[in-house]
Amino acid sequence: MRIDYHSHFIERVHFGPKFTRDWDEQCGLGAWPEVSAEDFERAMEPFDKVLVFGITAHAMGIHTPHEHVARLVARNPAKYIGFMALDPSRPDAIREMERGVHEFGFRGIKLYPIMSVYNPADPAFHPFYRRAVELGLPVMMHMGASPVSQGPLKYSLPLLVDDLAIAFPELRVIIAHLGHPWQRETALVIRKHAHVYADISGLWHRPWQGYEAMIVCLEWGVTHKLLFGSDYPLWEPSNAIESLRRLNEQVQGTPLPKIPGEVIEEILERDVLSELGIIT
Repeated sequence: MRIDYHSHFIERVHFGPKFTRDWDEQCGLGAWPEVSAEDFERAMEPFDKVLVFGITAHAMGIHTPHEHVARLVARNPAKYIGFMALDPSRPDAIREMERGVHEFGFRGIKLYPIMSVYNPADPAFHPFYRRAVELGLPVMMHMGASPVSQGPLKYSLPLLVDDLAIAFPELRVIIAHLGHPWQRETALVIRKHAHVYADISGLWHRPWQGYEAMIVCLEWGVTHKLLFGSDYPLWEPSNAIESLRRLNEQVQGTPLPKIPGEVIEEILERDVLSELGIIT
């Protein structure tokens, strides 16, 4: 089964002025693409299942309503798996989690600690994670670099997930973007904790780092914990897949080790929905 574990369905109107300015001026990817539901459906044709979510980070003025993602999921509920974007620093976070499950049928949570300006391992948020475990919800956490000038990078370090997984060993966690540029640390965290995975969305955008990260994961024996994510609409899934398959071009003609082709194909075909507690 082919699954895209990382896709967005967002409108720029959901972005506040602070995030819009930082994104447009610092990210280097151009304006965030506006896509329709029809665009999304076309892009996701290669996949059997798709995890989709928005962004919510009140410190940056960003909020994707539950209703927006739910409308897309309702177009093809057998294929699309909706995650709710939440901000645990908000007093209504647990209530919004429960509403997302009971009113909209969401199957997981997406968090953005660096954008929301909070330490995701802070014990103050333990009630939030405890409720996620009770509801059987996996948590995907944006980790690594982000073009938000007021977001502390220290809140985006993958080692924070180590603290969280120690406190909540039954919590299913996906570290987004392999925690770039701290891919080594991410490899150690997913090696250590049975219920922690990482998606590789955006890995191909910086191909040398992408190649190096894959070799690190091979050497640490954790490629079985890696999940494919396109990061659509920032990348078209077809381009993302092709770029991932071409990472070895960085070392073509050198004695440096190559990423086995079967490892890439296994990532593209990996199905851990049941391990994440997502029953479809």
